Amino acid sequence: MELEAGKIAELHHEIKKKRPVIHCITNAVTVNDCANILLAAGASPTMAHHPLEVEEITEGAAALVCNLGAIADFEAMEKAGKKADEMGHAIVLDPVGISGSTYRRMKCQTLIKEIHPTCIRGNYSEIRALLKDCNTVTGVDASDKSVDVESMKQYAKVQKTILIASGAVDVITDGREVFECRSGHEMMAHITGSGCMSSVVLGAFLGVEATIEAAAACCSFIGLCGEAAAEKTKECQGGTMTFRNAFIDEVSLMTPEKIYDRYQEK
Repeated sequence: MELEAGKIAELHHEIKKKRPVIHCITNAVTVNDCANILLAAGASPTMAHHPLEVEEITEGAAALVCNLGAIADFEAMEKAGKKADEMGHAIVLDPVGISGSTYRRMKCQTLIKEIHPTCIRGNYSEIRALLKDCNTVTGVDASDKSVDVESMKQYAKVQKTILIASGAVDVITDGREVFECRSGHEMMAHITGSGCMSSVVLGAFLGVEATIEAAAACCSFIGLCGEAAAEKTKECQGGTMTFRNAFIDEVSLMTPEKIYDRYQEK
């Protein structure tokens, strides 16, 4: 299934209107970009990591994002996740690096059982590692070029979660419906943190509407911003750092009109 442009614009408007607080426990490599892209999208980030404060902080948030790149903060994720689950808040789990680390994969499985994430979003290799419970690649970058959609559906249904495999085509399923998002640009894979930024923006979308449609809308929104940023980068003959800044710029500059125009071009 594909999503209509109107749904993306509607949810983006809701984020800017409500300015949901998104509690992010994310890795040090991308924490600044994650905070800035949430601000650009219209949300309000908080990046509290200490185990003695996360429960209180997450009480006042609309959504929680746990990124396993911050595996040293596992205790904080566990405490914040249980509190968010108790309060019925949207929870996004980003299984960064589980394709190359047995320890992270084990801790990821523990979180899934204990905090019941609303959504799990990873690249193809990370999602395959989750489905197969085995190493699929060394490091955090994806090597897989495809994903088993039927296995994704089965996993999402059993875990009662929305499962997203991000790649050339993003696949989004809740075990019943399957959405595909084909927007985006290859330059997104050449900057550190494009996945982490996608996950925190996903927290904002699910923070205003915890549905598979909202998850698919976020994937499309991020992809459209990536396309626009790549065009700007090419125009000025820039490189990856130009693209990184342009990407965050385009999130802040996205409007309903731009969303509709880009969808019509497709």
